[in-house]
Amino acid sequence: MLGRNTDEPARWKRYRGGTAGQLWIDESGRGEFKQLLPGLSNLTSPLWLHDGRASGRIYFISDHEGSGNLYSCLPSGEDLRRHTHHEDYYARNASTDGKRIVYHAGADLYLYDTASERVEQIPVAYHSPRVQRNRKFVYAASYLEDWALHPKGQATAITARGKLFTFSNWDGPALQLGEDDSTLAEEGQTVGIRYRLPQWLPDGKRLIAVTDGPGEETFVIFSQTDGQPQARLISAGDIGRPVDLAVNPVKEQIVFSNHRYELMWLDLEDGQVRLIDHSVASHIRGFNWSPDGEWVAYSASVSLESSVIKLWQTESGEITQLTQSMLQDTMPAFDPQGRYLYFLSQRIFNPMYDALHFELSFPRGEKPYLITLRKDLESPFIPRPPSEESQDEKKSKDTAEKDAETPTGDQPDEQSQAKEQGDTEKKAPQKVQIDLENIQERIVPFPVQEGLYGRILGTQDGKVLYSRYPLHGALEQTWYSNAQAADGTLLCYNYEEQKEETLYTDVTSFKLSADGRTMIYRSGYSLRVVKAGDKASNESHSFNRKGGWIDLGRAKVSVVPGAEWRQMYREAWRLQRDQFWTEDMSQVDWIAIYDRYLPLLDRVGCRSEFSDMMWEMQGELGTSHAYEFGGDYRPEPRYVQGYLGADFEYSQEADAWQISAIHHGDAWEAQADSPLHRPGVNIQVGDLLMAINGKRLSRRLSPGMALVNLAGEEVSLTVSPAEKTAAPETASNGLRTVTVQTLYSEDSLRYREWVNHNRQLVHEASHGRIGYVHIPDMGAAGFAEFHRGFLPEVKRDGLIVDVRFNRGGHVSSLILEKLARRRVAYVVVRWMQLPQPYPEYAIAGPMVALTNEFAGSDGDIFSHAFKLMKLGPLVGMRTWGGVVGINPSRFLVDGTAITQPEYAFWFSDVGWQVENYGTDPDVEVDILPQDYAQGRDPQLERAIAEAMHLLETNPPALPDFSQKPSKAAPKLPPRP
Repeated sequence: MLGRNTDEPARWKRYRGGTAGQLWIDESGRGEFKQLLPGLSNLTSPLWLHDGRASGRIYFISDHEGSGNLYSCLPSGEDLRRHTHHEDYYARNASTDGKRIVYHAGADLYLYDTASERVEQIPVAYHSPRVQRNRKFVYAASYLEDWALHPKGQATAITARGKLFTFSNWDGPALQLGEDDSTLAEEGQTVGIRYRLPQWLPDGKRLIAVTDGPGEETFVIFSQTDGQPQARLISAGDIGRPVDLAVNPVKEQIVFSNHRYELMWLDLEDGQVRLIDHSVASHIRGFNWSPDGEWVAYSASVSLESSVIKLWQTESGEITQLTQSMLQDTMPAFDPQGRYLYFLSQRIFNPMYDALHFELSFPRGEKPYLITLRKDLESPFIPRPPSEESQDEKKSKDTAEKDAETPTGDQPDEQSQAKEQGDTEKKAPQKVQIDLENIQERIVPFPVQEGLYGRILGTQDGKVLYSRYPLHGALEQTWYSNAQAADGTLLCYNYEEQKEETLYTDVTSFKLSADGRTMIYRSGYSLRVVKAGDKASNESHSFNRKGGWIDLGRAKVSVVPGAEWRQMYREAWRLQRDQFWTEDMSQVDWIAIYDRYLPLLDRVGCRSEFSDMMWEMQGELGTSHAYEFGGDYRPEPRYVQGYLGADFEYSQEADAWQISAIHHGDAWEAQADSPLHRPGVNIQVGDLLMAINGKRLSRRLSPGMALVNLAGEEVSLTVSPAEKTAAPETASNGLRTVTVQTLYSEDSLRYREWVNHNRQLVHEASHGRIGYVHIPDMGAAGFAEFHRGFLPEVKRDGLIVDVRFNRGGHVSSLILEKLARRRVAYVVVRWMQLPQPYPEYAIAGPMVALTNEFAGSDGDIFSHAFKLMKLGPLVGMRTWGGVVGINPSRFLVDGTAITQPEYAFWFSDVGWQVENYGTDPDVEVDILPQDYAQGRDPQLERAIAEAMHLLETNPPALPDFSQKPSKAAPKLPPRP
């Protein structure tokens, strides 16, 4: 008996898709397996117990009645019985001693006695100190989340691991605001608090942040009285999950965006909340207050494809659209002098040709723009003599130059500070004049190159700062990591000199102080404070004013794991509640689920147990893509295995390891082919591997053992030719030593060998008429692999598209678009021996798609759409059945990636039914256990047969190009 796809059913409860667990049995022992209980699914933990009967009974766990319980049946599949009655937690991981069965449910162990048919909970006296729940400290930079610069630039606020700290930039203590671990009571019964999105209020003495202390997220204001921090919660009702916020520079107000694509205004004094706008199809992508605090500029989507810049006036509530709907207009920011509104926009259609095939794309297409707020303002990119400058502009420049004399970061003395406070109290900011008439026509592009931009901000001295990022191959990106790349360039446009200059490289992102004179930028996990608009005078990485780098190690981040796990549990539960694709949670009582799993937190002893509990809790949604990855695990030894891209068999006669196979990948890539193929190595199948790095191999020392912790290293191999294998004493004859570099993994070369083998089988069986391409996923790697296989194979009469084991992604529509092309014409060139089809890359004849139960997510979608688009028959097995997609952009405090099923697929033929079912093939072909044993691939065989049948039924043929048109002048008819 064996189990197929017997994964953990508790992580996707009531799963009924293509990879639901199955049991297969060979009662006779002759190698002929048949499926046991084919009407049931999601079976796992099979156990065959002989309870006195000749054949015994087969026990297993199943949730076919709605909850995971222990069942049994006879080997024939008859006499199905349920033995347990768990309705709260699934029975999991059953094991046996031959007479009794032990399993766990929730955090308890249970014993089922097959003789008495009784279930008992096993009392466990657990005396572990549970050291992974002990308080610890972590490095702040490793968990840096949000950061904000003091309005005058002399101090910084950060959140790290959910904790909030403030400190003077280069000296003095780091103060923690809000609840810290020293105030926690019994940690097993206390919920940690996460602080997010800190921002200084204009007085520079108070901070506002988001807190989830009350259970739901709200805002809190921190202030200090006699050196003691005080916290005031703002009761603002349902604000959603804030995504970003901006503080009014003049009044006690903020605006913030939330997870519902809303932009909201909040009065900090009375808690009054007002909805400003609701973005149609995406999050609000940037918003900014005017210097006088009377206007808010923001970006909001108006369709699936485009977003525009809008302007909201606080007093009247009137909204004006500033840009026309085109593509994406984002990240608006007011010029500190109130003259311009800066923003980024995708409106440069400058296509670039693809290097590998006929394709055009727009890999850049974005640049900075500005809008002149007054109709009398000219473009600042037109050079003007000094005499033409207005008095206001001249005065503004003089003031800026005077203020700039004070070095960045220097704190004013008490007298100066008092004077500044007095000036602030007396002087109100100058009103920003905005002429709304024809404002959409006053857009001016920056005279800089198009590219990929991050944000744009104006400085107090009239310069403009913006970040630009390089193009990267999609294979370099990892969706489930929150690592902060530092590959951007910070640029400055100087109006006075009319030029762009580079200020800093290795930039992740940047911000300005409220007064526009000081800048803070992030570089990976580091922060640096410098004078806004000034080019780096030195590259010192010292933690002082001269270097500008901030020592984040001053913030001592304490973690109590038990309290933190409770906070993470609560936040993950809220994220599902707020982001799950349907408001009714697919009729799951989500509040009851919270209450059901909450008590288990006190029994969690380590990070991996917490992870397991989170998977099971989210599995109650019965929906795909409810994942949990990563997090703060205790470090473990990591000794990376080295590989040689070969198979070995022990030779007892030679007391050495004989090479039974050398696998072929891509010879032009060092880590994608066996190192035994390196030129000059000349090792053959059948040779004996005698030693590695001088260590003699034997039955007790295998090649794998000798290569532990040697991945990517140069190693010496001592080999004996195949003909010297008769006896140990002769095996040493002809010994030679070669040097090779080991692989980190054999996955890529074994995959390449499998694909090449399949392609060769298809070519041989079809006499070269049918092509073959495999798509391993619907991400960047799969897109690359598709084109690698498709472009050389498109010349053939037909094509087999294999999406078995497809891991999903998001590019299925791009691939289907290419496969859907049909030849409608040909281009004939005199000296070309082959006519060129139009459209290019259109298959001449039939296509067959090959799928199986491991094709999931976008692999499901591709398989179902292939049928709907009638591109050809679908051969194989029913697919995985997970088509509610995710936006993997949310992380818990310890770096855990947590995903919520958000994007549900509805199909014109079956509606929502591909989810938790999959798509049925037109021709069902399974690979049985006996097929695996024999090395057969009946699915590929059937796909070839289907393609050949379609070719014979309707063979494609080239048109007859021999009858070419005549362009000769006709002979004149005789004159009448």
